[in-house]
Amino acid sequence: MSKLKLAPRIGIAIVLTVGAAYLLNQSLQYLIPPPPFVMVERAWLIDSVVSGARLAKTHAGAPRDKALRTMAPSQYLDFAVTRTAPLIAPGSGSLFAEGLRQSIAKGVGIPAERVAVMTGVYDEQNMERSARNAIVVIPELPAVLRSETLASSESSVLGELVISVKLDDGNWLTVTQRNLTTSWRHYTRIAFGIIGNMLIVILFSVWIARSIVVPLTRLSVAIESLGRNREPMLIEEMRLPEYAAITETFNTMQLRLKRFIDERMGMLAAISHDFRTPLTRLRLMAEYLENPEQREQLLLNVDEMETMVGDALAFMGEEARREPMEVVDLAALLISLTDEYCDFGNDVSYNGPEHADLPCRPVALKRAFSNLIANGCKYGGAVEVRLAVMADAVAVDIHDEGSGIPPELEERAFQPFERLEISRNRETGGSGLGLAISRDIVSSHAGEISFKRPGKGFIVHVVLPRPVRRLRP
Repeated sequence: MSKLKLAPRIGIAIVLTVGAAYLLNQSLQYLIPPPPFVMVERAWLIDSVVSGARLAKTHAGAPRDKALRTMAPSQYLDFAVTRTAPLIAPGSGSLFAEGLRQSIAKGVGIPAERVAVMTGVYDEQNMERSARNAIVVIPELPAVLRSETLASSESSVLGELVISVKLDDGNWLTVTQRNLTTSWRHYTRIAFGIIGNMLIVILFSVWIARSIVVPLTRLSVAIESLGRNREPMLIEEMRLPEYAAITETFNTMQLRLKRFIDERMGMLAAISHDFRTPLTRLRLMAEYLENPEQREQLLLNVDEMETMVGDALAFMGEEARREPMEVVDLAALLISLTDEYCDFGNDVSYNGPEHADLPCRPVALKRAFSNLIANGCKYGGAVEVRLAVMADAVAVDIHDEGSGIPPELEERAFQPFERLEISRNRETGGSGLGLAISRDIVSSHAGEISFKRPGKGFIVHVVLPRPVRRLRP
């Protein structure tokens, strides 16, 4: 079964659903049978009604009702005397009903207009929804029921039979078939049938849905992990052959991408290592320059080149992603950052709760917020760090007093080694990697970083998701 493809699985599920529903219905029919059929001879039915009418003439009040209940036919028929006329138009109905009406009127010795007969044709589907038993009227007993017998004018299979006879005192004798079953059993069978069929459909639907959705969910999680962490997440034990082929190709692609990135990282590390050697020589040579201005300019250039190399390694070296995840008090981390910048003479303040736990890579996240605060101090003057804790996320706003980045240059600001000259002066230093590194770290935490422009100043808005704690029942 585990090697079957998706199309045969769906076909098997449909067949099993239909088969299980059929077995359930048959079992319910056996355990809780539907209302029975009452088979009576036509002459017996006429004689029973005539006897009831004659009895009702000779008795009155309570004795009449008792006499009607003790009649032998009352085992299968209900006799009732009422003052109200039946809602049956005499002379209307089928050929069978008309013949029955004429015979009863003749037997009682009254005009046919004083007899009304209503018949409800038996319908199998309707009977499944009715708690009353059907009545079969045939010419004679015993008999072999054939289609020819049931098709005659003297026989019929009726879902409902109502016979009303007007007595001499103006009352009406109404005769109906007695209900030989209990209603609750019938409705219980219907309820079990509906609930059982629904459960069967739901069960097999969930089975098929899980066969389709669960592998797709695993594939989606692996793709998301690869896109954010750039670490391969190999998928194993796919049962469906279609998904197994997809995951095999996807796993191969992940390993190739990982190998490609590792090769490029190794090459960059080697180049950076070799590049630092001539930089060290230049620094030593600068110390021997007699001209102070030339020496200072050369040292500044060497420092800038070393900063660029260090930032490039931080951006490409994957150090942040190799750091393990741990639960950190984000509020304490931001407070410590603001204190550090204040110690260096910057105007940085914190506004938010004292504690806010968050699973993260603390060193990487500290670097990201440090870059954002440094940019705010460098280009915006005073900086306020705001922390807001929500049910499923935390939001951090880095609010400075500067003019910020123009909207048309927002995406460009996140590009590596990109320096926006209209808002970034080269004399301030930097390699154009601060925002790129910060967004890369925030994205690796499944977060988002964006810009806001309030009435005054500029805000870098960072949202980081946090797992929702579920209480145990």
